[in-house]
Amino acid sequence: MLKKPKNNLRWLWISLGCVLVLLAASSYWLSSQSRLTKGKATESQTTVTTGLPKNTRVSDWQLVLVNKQHPQNQELNFTKTTVDDKQVDTRIVKPLADFRKAALAAGYPTTLVSGYRSIADQRNVFANVTAQNERNGLTPQETKAATEAVVQTPGSSEHQTGLAVDLAGNDALAKYPNLEANMDQFASQQWLIKHAPNYGFVLRFLPDKKSQSQTGIDYESWHFRYVGYANAQYMTKHHLTLEQYLTDLKGAGQA
Repeated sequence: MLKKPKNNLRWLWISLGCVLVLLAASSYWLSSQSRLTKGKATESQTTVTTGLPKNTRVSDWQLVLVNKQHPQNQELNFTKTTVDDKQVDTRIVKPLADFRKAALAAGYPTTLVSGYRSIADQRNVFANVTAQNERNGLTPQETKAATEAVVQTPGSSEHQTGLAVDLAGNDALAKYPNLEANMDQFASQQWLIKHAPNYGFVLRFLPDKKSQSQTGIDYESWHFRYVGYANAQYMTKHHLTLEQYLTDLKGAGQA
């Protein structure tokens, strides 16, 4: 009868020892997972800027940013050239011509719907869209939101850089003369979207919600922006808006 307490005590110590071993093992495993997670997070963060074009700087002329967060309330200074009764920055005349020539060779004639727009021109565009939304019966609040979702406020449109063009396949434009996202139903518009980076252009306003939150503009299947060949290739490969690309360049010290 006197041996049972000793045996119970021994088993108690053995059980306690097992618990301590399990706790130590669990602690080690959790610590290892934490280090692994941090390592993956760091790797993910550095991957964003891996392979950035080495000679690219945020200050490069082709990367000038004009949007609601970075408005230009005065006209930018650059040389303009007239193309199909529209004006663009002279420096993009050749890549734009090559882009359209290639589209034509593929069987898709195009129309340059819009190029450079002054701040005054943008003010008129904004007013016209606002008036149309009002005629459609929207409330003042709805009108403001609907207009700003598709048109940049005066001073915030990159059309005033001369580097942005509204370019459409003739067949797509014939069906959607006021320019609509559904233009991408046409093979001509899909060709333009797919091949734009080969000529230094990117589709500026992408269809996903993340991109739209960064640009503040809904999907536009016709709005192309010249950023240069290397930049266009990188941005398209990594599905980046110009806003995000410039943030990555700054993070990599390429300001």
